[in-house]
Amino acid sequence: MSSLLNRLALQRFRARSARLSIIVLSMVLVSCMAHAEQESIEVVRTGIAHDALFALDMNGEKGVAVGNFGLIMETVDSGATWTKTEPVTDQGLLGVATAGDRQIIVGQGGVVVTRVGDGKWEVLENDIGLRLLNVDIHESGLVVAVGEFGAIRRSRDNGKTWDEITIDWGLYNDEGYEPHLYDVKIRDANTVVVTGEFGLVLWSQDGGDTFLARHQGDESLFAIHLDADGTGSSYAVGQDGEVLRSQDEGQTWVKLNAGSTSNLLGVWSGQGEVVIVGIRELLRSSDDGETWKRSDDFKVLRTWYQGIDAGVAEIEAPNGFLRTQVLYIAGYNATISRILE
Repeated sequence: MSSLLNRLALQRFRARSARLSIIVLSMVLVSCMAHAEQESIEVVRTGIAHDALFALDMNGEKGVAVGNFGLIMETVDSGATWTKTEPVTDQGLLGVATAGDRQIIVGQGGVVVTRVGDGKWEVLENDIGLRLLNVDIHESGLVVAVGEFGAIRRSRDNGKTWDEITIDWGLYNDEGYEPHLYDVKIRDANTVVVTGEFGLVLWSQDGGDTFLARHQGDESLFAIHLDADGTGSSYAVGQDGEVLRSQDEGQTWVKLNAGSTSNLLGVWSGQGEVVIVGIRELLRSSDDGETWKRSDDFKVLRTWYQGIDAGVAEIEAPNGFLRTQVLYIAGYNATISRILE
């Protein structure tokens, strides 16, 4: 998904840029200068034109972002600075997840990369051979990776060995097409949630042995964010501005009108706050998805972001230090930005 969507973003961006006249471009620049005080993001770091980051995982003050050609960026200071890690593969890296002190990355050609604690990244040999678009890991050792043409692979030993999960896709479309699967979340040792084409939200309550569809539709779903313990709202986002919300622990999903027609690639939520990123789009809600605000920040309107996650930082307070949540996004040109309050 990631490489396909990124090519789509670049193609649309170039076509749009070619059509802009000097007058229109000047108007946009003037508008950006006039609204500089309304900036939505602060760029923390950026790379070269052909770099890209497809996934981001924050874990307290530490974080990992991964991208094309084996790119791995890391932070140990709550996202203030990022360091490029010596690559261990030249394959594109498309998904990253953390559980406890263990991290796992997946990507092109079925590549799987892991690390424990502050150790070195290690490529784990396997025979998957398919593009893996995302992954999640649980402290029990359960790992689920999803990818192209209906690929679902499961490991019970932190990615050392894998088994294939098969699904009768004829249950979900008349032609029996194998849908690309774009995101996966493991809520606990038994609950696994997968999203993908045909508006699929697939739910397993037996560790991935079987799945049931809790949503189907016309638009692909590229990302999902589950509430932590079933007490809040969950969100799934995707093609042509698709935004879904569940308020009953994922049993049912309702389409929301967020006022967008963009491809939405990443979503995060917590305590009523929702942030969505995509191709030339940044959407925010402060009332659990009831109303939305679109960013007019020039750094958003001319770019794309896909990875999104929240870390924790310490800020100076009158009585010492206060730990606060900081939200980061990653995408074009290997750019990592902080969402402003």
